[in-house]
Amino acid sequence: MSTFATLSALQLVIADALDDIQRVFSQNSCPDPPSSPPSQCSSPVYPSSPDPSLATSPFPATPPASFPPTPLSATFPSTQRSPPNTDVPFVDYPSPDSPFVSNSASEQLALHPDAAAAASRIVAACGQMSSIVHKPFSSLCDAIMSYNLPACMRLVEHLHVAEILREAEEDRQRDLASRQEAVAPLSVHALRLLSTHHIFRETAPDTFALTRVASLLDSGKSVKAVFSKLTKYGDTGATPAFVALITDELFKSAAYLTEAFTGVQLSTLASTPNLSFPADVIPSGTTTIPSTSSSSFRLQRFSRAMVATTEWEAPKAILSGFDWYSLPKGSTIVDVGGGIGSTTMTLARALNDPRNNLNFRFVVQDRPIVNTLGIEAWRSKCPEMLESGQVVFQGLHPAVYVLRVVLHDWPDECARRILINLRVASNPETRLVIAEHVLPLAYWTLNSVLANVEGAERTLVFPPLLPNLGKASATAYWMDLIMHITFNGKERTLREFCALALSAGWRVTRMTRPEGTLFAYLVCEPI
Repeated sequence: MSTFATLSALQLVIADALDDIQRVFSQNSCPDPPSSPPSQCSSPVYPSSPDPSLATSPFPATPPASFPPTPLSATFPSTQRSPPNTDVPFVDYPSPDSPFVSNSASEQLALHPDAAAAASRIVAACGQMSSIVHKPFSSLCDAIMSYNLPACMRLVEHLHVAEILREAEEDRQRDLASRQEAVAPLSVHALRLLSTHHIFRETAPDTFALTRVASLLDSGKSVKAVFSKLTKYGDTGATPAFVALITDELFKSAAYLTEAFTGVQLSTLASTPNLSFPADVIPSGTTTIPSTSSSSFRLQRFSRAMVATTEWEAPKAILSGFDWYSLPKGSTIVDVGGGIGSTTMTLARALNDPRNNLNFRFVVQDRPIVNTLGIEAWRSKCPEMLESGQVVFQGLHPAVYVLRVVLHDWPDECARRILINLRVASNPETRLVIAEHVLPLAYWTLNSVLANVEGAERTLVFPPLLPNLGKASATAYWMDLIMHITFNGKERTLREFCALALSAGWRVTRMTRPEGTLFAYLVCEPI
């Protein structure tokens, strides 16, 4: 295919995807619904329990698009499509210049499975088209100088710029000097770079405002409160904590990637976490997450940051990642390395609804210091579940083990030990659910060794897009490198997961992955 033909095909992908999004908005547009009273377990992090029958999606299903039978096909989806219905009240797509409001009609429609999948195709096609038409040296400069973006993101998060701009929104302060006189010149240049990348926006000389993206940095607390660093990440601020974690110790460790791969001590560190983390950044003898006390600033920030990782997944996708209703009443479900129990909270509130009469018992396993934080969180959100014994921290004899974002912390040798220990503690009826990014390959292949894995898609999209959706899926591949340089771990392909599981006495039998995300759920059986 010629380059112009590829560009034209990508243009059609964008046009068709935009039609899909407009159709979703026109067919489902309605005014914002009134807020319902929160349940006893409600919070911004843990929303009210859904009706189990609506666990997968609140939107009506629409027929899937028709794709070519093989990736080598030269055909593309038909462009003869009916236009969106414009006769109904139309809710516009979320504005890039307005703060993110998760419960608004526009944001809810943007999460519709068809709209989310179409948005991913647009991002992938635009990224691929940009790589074709951009000057090669400019593309190279983007790659080698982009380290300035996380550096600037750390600066504005550390200076609480989002909270300052939110409080200054009405009077539009000319700059940040009134709050940060010593760093105002630097922060202005940092904000301008971020505005160039559409993260903030410059509304007048040296005057900046929040955007849909930048508003995610806002903890919702007052400027006075966030300048006490031990309070910013307490009961709110999951996304700011995630940004701070990634741009602090994890960003610093990335500079040592080459040393990690080529250093003379690499062979002796093959199974050691923190492979490339510089000794002068974290004191010798500690890990990246200090565990000296429950008031540790980094530990608190890390715990909140892990809550933000739910953004990798489709909303409540864990509920459809396994057939929970197939379990006998009273079964025990263990969340291994479950942190403060965010995933367990979603499961417990949905599955132990009194209407279900399932009486499941949930166990969250983690380090003692993390368990302490988890118990505190549950006491403030769902104390009745702790008091009744429905949820406990530590336990035995489960029907299902849940491993959510655990294995990516470890190299294969250590991950295999974890899986072997779970296998030894299991019986033939025990099931294991692995929730991780599952990385597709970046090239087309007709060879399939995954025929025995139900739901395992060989490709995500059709040509001329990359089969892994390219730029639209970049986060998962960035996490792959972050896991390597920080813990000597990695994100894995489905082939790698299957091989790892088999080496530890498990067989991957089913894979569930909602459209628009690489975060998947693998169901494993003992062998």
